[in-house]
Formats: sequence, C-alpha cells, structure tokens
Amino acid sequence: MWLIAPGTLFFAAIVGIPLAIVVWTSFLHIGSGNIASWATAPFAGVSNYANGLTGPNVLGVSVLESVWISIKFAVLATLASTPIAFFAALSVYHRFRGRGLLRSIYLVPYVIPGFVIALLAQLGFHDTTGGVDRLLHALHLAPASTFWLIGPNAFWAMTFTEVWEVWPFIYLLLLAGLQSISRDQLDAATVDGAGWWARLRFIVIPQLKGIYALAFALSTLFHLGNFTLPYIMFGNTRPASTVTLPINIYYIAFNGFDFGVASATAVFNVVILAVPAAVYLWVVRVRPARAAVTAKGPVTAKGAAT
Repeated sequence: MWLIAPGTLFFAAIVGIPLAIVVWTSFLHIGSGNIASWATAPFAGVSNYANGLTGPNVLGVSVLESVWISIKFAVLATLASTPIAFFAALSVYHRFRGRGLLRSIYLVPYVIPGFVIALLAQLGFHDTTGGVDRLLHALHLAPASTFWLIGPNAFWAMTFTEVWEVWPFIYLLLLAGLQSISRDQLDAATVDGAGWWARLRFIVIPQLKGIYALAFALSTLFHLGNFTLPYIMFGNTRPASTVTLPINIYYIAFNGFDFGVASATAVFNVVILAVPAAVYLWVVRVRPARAAVTAKGPVTAKGAAT
C-alpha cells in the first residue's frame, strides 16, 4: 500500500480533483459573467442536465444527436479498422526478407501526431484539388466535386481518416497476440493435414478473442474521446454531421459560454466512456484468471488438480 500511495495521490490530484469540480459545476448556473466567481454561482439543480440533453448548441446540434454521431463514428471506425489490422498482422507474421521494413511502414499512421493527420486529411479531402477526389474521379467511382468537407459526406471523410489513423494500434495488439501462439500447435496441425484456413479458424482466431476484446474496448475509448481530428479537420465551417460529443461540449462552453451545461454534458460523456472502460477492465481481469485455471487444470471435489 505504501508503494502505490504516491501514484494514487498523484492520480487523485490530476484526475480526481478536476472531475469533482466538473461534477459540482454541473449543478451551477455559470456563464461568462460569473465565471470568475464560479464557486458562489447560483444553484441550478438538474436543469443543466435537462437543458444539455435536449437543447441545441450554437451549431443547432443537441447532445443526444452528438451521442448518436459519436457512437456511430466509434463503432464504424472500430469495425472497419479491425479486419485491416488483422490481415496486416498476418502478412508480417512469418519471416521473409523485408519484413522489418514492412512492419515499420505499417506504423507510419500511428507515429504521426493527430493534428498533422487532421491537416493532411483536410488537404486530401479538399474539393476538386484534393487527392481523394482526383483518385476517385480517375477510377470513375465519384465525381470530381464530391464535397467531402461539407454536408453529410463530412462524416464519412472523418470516419475514413480515423480508420487510417487507428488501425496500426490494433495491428500491434494482434501481432503481439499472434506471436504468443505456440508454433508447435501450428506445426502439429499442418502435419495432421490442416490447411491455412483450418489453422486460422480453429487455432489462431480462438486464441485472439481476448486481444480482440481489448482492441475493441481501447479503440472505442479513443474514438469516443477524439477531439483533435474533428476539430482541426473541419475548422469553423463545421458540418452538423461531424459534431461529436467532445466537440459539442467545446461549443457549449466556449461559443455558447454556458459552462454549467457544458459541465453537465462532460459528466454525461464520462458516463458513456465508462462503458468501454468497464469492458476493458473486465477483460484484463478475466483473462489472467482463465489462464490460471487452464494452467492448473480442473479441480476435483476433494480439491486435487487432475
């Protein structure tokens, strides 16, 4: 307990105290006029939560609409990036000349800062002059003026960029899981006549279920809390389809100057983020327990391991 006490106090200082302040300010009427004396602001009760959930922000988007946009954005980005990461991990699992170089190339989107990726996406999806429009037009898949940065297409441009940014993280997790699989199992299955699909289906994929759960939870957490990409990619001319929950909180606070409602929305955001966080913690705790049971073997009624 003494060893973890410094870390616990540090965590409480940088996370617990600000969180407590946000929860308290979510019950107060705080605007631009009394932000300096927020501690003595009038009590608002739960009206901030009611106004935050149903009332639109300065962009005309309510919190409930932003929740749906954020969930759709997070789920689609995770579902699209996971198979890409899986096949990328399979492609560099076996040894071959140039494998190290290919692994390094796969990590390029992961090491680029998020704001740089957002700026590159803004240039790439620019109407008529962007690389995406030119490529799709050359392949006869879309007109030269698709308008990716305005209207409903902006959501898909944001999602495609998020997939490109996050799939190397899932790839690293899956590659670590692949390398932990015993090659003796794969060699024995090959000797028994199992083809690559049988080995993949009955040996590789079952042993990666825990890694998949971790990757799904962590990537979903990242997508739900990603503020940099939608904020920088679209600037001040923001389409309604890209107003995720973190963006909505920002506009309520720093454009609408309703800090009480913004705090209530932030608390609501924490509750939503707690769901994938709970899945992550459950997987982290369950996997070692299952591994220990498997290593010991089933226990008889007398308490002896068979």
